[in-house]
Amino acid sequence: MTVLVTGGSGFIGVNVVETLLERGDEVVLFDVGDLPPGASRVLEPYGNRLVMERGSVLDAEHLDAIVRRHAIDRVIHAAAVTSGPAREARDPASIVEVNLRGTISILEAARKHSVTRTLYVGSGAAYGESLYRLPRLYEDTPSIPTTLYSITKHAAERMCMRLRGLWKIDVVCVRLGTAIGPWERDTGVRDNFGTHSQLAAMALAGESAVLPSHEVQRDWVYSHDVARALIQLAYAPALRSTIYNVSSGLTWENPIAAWCEALRRTFPRFSYRTARADDEANIWYTDRDRGLMDIGRLTRDVGFRPRFPMREAYAAYIDWLQRTPFRSAGNESKGVVQ
Repeated sequence: MTVLVTGGSGFIGVNVVETLLERGDEVVLFDVGDLPPGASRVLEPYGNRLVMERGSVLDAEHLDAIVRRHAIDRVIHAAAVTSGPAREARDPASIVEVNLRGTISILEAARKHSVTRTLYVGSGAAYGESLYRLPRLYEDTPSIPTTLYSITKHAAERMCMRLRGLWKIDVVCVRLGTAIGPWERDTGVRDNFGTHSQLAAMALAGESAVLPSHEVQRDWVYSHDVARALIQLAYAPALRSTIYNVSSGLTWENPIAAWCEALRRTFPRFSYRTARADDEANIWYTDRDRGLMDIGRLTRDVGFRPRFPMREAYAAYIDWLQRTPFRSAGNESKGVVQ
C-alpha cells in the first residue's frame, strides 16, 4: 500500500514520511517546496520506497494524476498555510485557497480513485477562543475560531465531515497540539516558529537567550509521537469517531526552563536568563496560555499513549540535534532550526 503525504517537506510532514518509511511503507511525498537541508541524506537509504512529487494542492488535475499513477491507498493531508496576523492582513485569499480549496482537491481525488482513508491534519487552533477559556478541551468542546488560520482549520474540518457524508468516503480529522522536535524550519508558509526551535537554534550558534518573564503553558507534544498517532489513525481498521485530538495529554512542568537547562548542559556556549524590567526578550512564544487537549478518545480507539513525555522528548531532540547537521544559514535571526 502507498501513502500520499501532502505538505511532506514541512515540519510535521517530514516526521510522518520518515516514520512511514521506517515502518516499511511506500510513500509519495507531495509538496510545493524542497526537503529541509539534511533530510535527503536521512531518507536516501529508503531508495525507491520514497517518491518525491512537486506540486501544489491547488492544482487539482496534477494531484488527481498523482493519486491515480501511484495507486494511492491512504492520504495524510498535512499541507497548509500556518498564518500569523501579518500574513492574514496582507494575503487572506491565499490562506483560504490553500487551507480550504486545497483540501477539496484532496478529497475529490480520494473519492475518484477510491482511496481507503484520508486523514486531514488540522490544528488545536480550530477550538479558537475555547483554547484560552477552558482548562481541558475535548473533541466536542464548542469551537470559537477568530483568526483566519483557526477559521479555515475549523471550516476545513466541517467541510471534510460534510463531503464524507455526501460522497461516502472515509475521512478522519485530527487536531494537533503544540508540536516540538526535528525539522521545524522556515518554509515560507509557516509564520509562527516554536519556542523550542528558537532556543535550539541559539544553542547551536552559542548565543544567549533572554526569555520572557512569563512562561506560557501549552499542550506540548513531541513530533515523533505526532507522526505515530497520525499513522495509527490512518491505518486503524475501524474508528468510532471522525475527529481526534492528537497531543501528549500531559502537563509539562516548567518546560522552557527545563529545555534551556538541557541545552546548556549539551552546548556549553549557550546561556539564558529571564528578561529584566529594563530589557527585552529575544525569544517569543507563538501563543498565550491555553488549555490541555484531552486524548482519551485517541487512546480508547487506537491505543495511543505518548512515548515521549517532556524529559524523554528533550533527550531525543538533543540527540537529533547532535546527530543531524541541520542549521539554517540566514534564519538564525528568526530563531529557526532548518
